[in-house]
Amino acid sequence: MDTTTTRPPTAERGRRRHRPLLATLAAAACAAAGLLAAPAPAVADDGITVYLAGDSTVQTYDPYWAPQAGWGQMLDRYLTDDVTVENHAIGGRSSRSFVEQGRLDAILDEIQPGDYLFVQFGHNDASVNIPERYTSPEDYKEYLRDDYIAGARERGAIPVIVTPVSRRSFNAETGRFNVSFPTYVQAATEVAAEENVPLVDLSASSRAYLDGIGPEEAKSVFLHVPAGVYPNRPNGTVDDTHFQEYGAIQMARLVAQDVSGLDTPLARHVVNTAPPTKVPAKPAGLTAQTVTNEGARLTWDPVPGADIYRIQKKEKYAPDAEFTLAATSTIPLTDIGGLAEGTAYELRVIAVNGAGESAPSAKLLTTTRVPDHRYDFGPAGSPVDARFTEVTPATLYTPERGYGFADTTGMISRDRGDALGDVQRDFVAHFGGSYQFSADVPDGRYAVTAHVGDLLGTARSDFSIEGVSHGQLSSSRSVVTRTFSGIEVRDGRLDVVVSGQTAHLNGLELTRIGDLP
Repeated sequence: MDTTTTRPPTAERGRRRHRPLLATLAAAACAAAGLLAAPAPAVADDGITVYLAGDSTVQTYDPYWAPQAGWGQMLDRYLTDDVTVENHAIGGRSSRSFVEQGRLDAILDEIQPGDYLFVQFGHNDASVNIPERYTSPEDYKEYLRDDYIAGARERGAIPVIVTPVSRRSFNAETGRFNVSFPTYVQAATEVAAEENVPLVDLSASSRAYLDGIGPEEAKSVFLHVPAGVYPNRPNGTVDDTHFQEYGAIQMARLVAQDVSGLDTPLARHVVNTAPPTKVPAKPAGLTAQTVTNEGARLTWDPVPGADIYRIQKKEKYAPDAEFTLAATSTIPLTDIGGLAEGTAYELRVIAVNGAGESAPSAKLLTTTRVPDHRYDFGPAGSPVDARFTEVTPATLYTPERGYGFADTTGMISRDRGDALGDVQRDFVAHFGGSYQFSADVPDGRYAVTAHVGDLLGTARSDFSIEGVSHGQLSSSRSVVTRTFSGIEVRDGRLDVVVSGQTAHLNGLELTRIGDLP
């Protein structure tokens, strides 16, 4: 998300008009009469749907992006069960591009009288270096007026303007937070007043909240995560625009608090927004459901009043070791990874809400497993990790060998040199194709750890293991590792099918984690 605010020449607005004809005529008629258009009254106060139009700070993220979340993803926590939230927000969009790409039309095709359209843009509108996003403050204001407000009103729905949420931008001397995108905040505020529509001033409320906790604690709100915790962020992330799950929850709470003060029927459906007065109780019941060679699935008893849980780890026998973050979760279950194989760890959970952290749970001692089988894929003659078995395109499965490919037609293999380790440096691949690798193993439950990547390019590999799809691993000029758990082998052979755009495979590790149920 580009946050530069230098303005280029304003584009001609006439080329982008998508305003519905009826809305145009209605607005013109109201203007001629000197009247403000008003939303049609709701037919009933039940079955309300709240539609969200916005950017990456609002959108809903799938688990791959953990712990990133948008406030729209968490808003239903603060609304009664008879309110549905339909989150159409998507990253990288401005008020203009959201309209031009037909995303607003998709909402307007569904929205019903008495529903709500919440609109938050501004972050990407200010992206002067990205022409397809940039929208001047003047044009931004008119998009809000002519497309979002008019479009919702034409359908009897209630538009709600939301000012741009604050970034982690502050005065280093005072610690006070700056107004993010001030010209867009002003434009949103003005158009809400001019059109007599409800305003949620998230810019002001989020800034006040951040001022209250300070710049350092704000790192737990924004996407500041250490290396080695989340598989999709091997090097960690420092991002002062987007939110962790905890931060998204706090922003959603602020939105709901503002809604509770609006003169709309939706205000009566807001619940649980009062800031907590005490920290959650100490978590109990921490248990390891499964343990693999590099991680574990943990569960514990839910803690009333907890917004999020922080899971911490420490090597049991490492001198001077301290507890560090292993994962976060909004539910009392999580998978942690990045652990060393065959190593004893102490694990604990802390419950968190707006008042702070609970006392840590009792420590759980667990020891990671050691893989039963390891395979290093690459060209013949490339270095092979001493713990691994070499696999080349010539390694075909036979019952005598007990492992290998079913067919390698169309497969390539490459070695990118010694900049990476023996497993990571080389790979096999099948661009646009697929192949199966099999290994004879005792029946049982398994975890499969896959290493995928290419130092010189992009890798995208889809995995199906024992006939079950486990999704895609992708990387760019690097190698990523992911462990797939819960795999059941019932016929004495574990089958892995790799497909996708490039179908790279650098290494596999097979770890038996238990008997069949």
